[in-house]
Amino acid sequence: MKAVILAGGEGRRLRPYTMSVAKPMVPILNKPILEYSIDLLSSYGIKDILITTCYKSETIKDYFGNGKRFNVNITYLEERSPLGTAGGIFLARHRLREPFLVLSGDAFTNIPIDKVIEFHYEKRAVMTVVSKEVENPKEYGICHTDETRKLVDFIEKPEEWVGNEVNTGVYMLDPRLLDRYAHIGAKDFGQDFIPRLLLNNEEVYVFKTSAYWRDIGNPEEYKCARDDLMRGHFSPPSFKKGFHHSKGLMEPFITRLQVACPNGKKPMVLAKLLETVPSSSSQKEIVFDHRDGGRTKIISDPKRGFIIYSNADRRNLAREFARYYGKKIKIWQKV
Repeated sequence: MKAVILAGGEGRRLRPYTMSVAKPMVPILNKPILEYSIDLLSSYGIKDILITTCYKSETIKDYFGNGKRFNVNITYLEERSPLGTAGGIFLARHRLREPFLVLSGDAFTNIPIDKVIEFHYEKRAVMTVVSKEVENPKEYGICHTDETRKLVDFIEKPEEWVGNEVNTGVYMLDPRLLDRYAHIGAKDFGQDFIPRLLLNNEEVYVFKTSAYWRDIGNPEEYKCARDDLMRGHFSPPSFKKGFHHSKGLMEPFITRLQVACPNGKKPMVLAKLLETVPSSSSQKEIVFDHRDGGRTKIISDPKRGFIIYSNADRRNLAREFARYYGKKIKIWQKV
């Protein structure tokens, strides 16, 4: 089975994190969001992955290449101009000749892919939409179903609403839909494609999940996702074995390092620090959570430049973290 990951969006709402990288390349614990999606698919045996790209596509291609390093096969669907969430898939319909999965590149989730596939075939659906209940559905598409879970109404980003079961941007599609509704140009699943399927009474069903899912669409949601991972509320496939978050809460070794920096150079250094996407940040304090465990806090001091605190469960690792960011700050002052 093939899967398509939608990674062409510009991510304006997620600025400044997306000023230098594509939105799906924004990292959580020094690992791009997109890598979590690839790990999810790979954990269910889906190795043939197509990725739609447009905005800063080189940041995706340079990191993932052909996918060999991640034990998958990646094909890129380059969009010269943005084609919406569905436009790029229609252009690639010759590559999709059997039922396939679609994931949003900015979705942070551990949805049970096997259950979605089973549901799709059991319902004999032409399209399965994965849904999730949320507290505030205003920014999403609301799904209304009948007793069989067939989609009967879909309202995209409503001002007023009834119900809180929303579209997660995870789908399974029958490839015949791509021929039946062949289209060239920009097209969006929520605004165009799903409403048209409903108008034609197509067999569209909704798989409701209780698994973790968060749309990393703005800085607030992004920070919540990082906190969820740190607190153990989300377990990505690659972390399921041997990952115990509780260990990271009490690192015993701390290294303190001070780096001089003229106040005139600080805006440049702060901008560079933000480009690396910290775990949490403000103009005075920036915190990085490290994938290998540990944390670095960088404080901007008006009189003393930057003060770096790094902690880890090994003294040498704490020193390594502090020295790494100390060198970066010195280099960025000279840019």
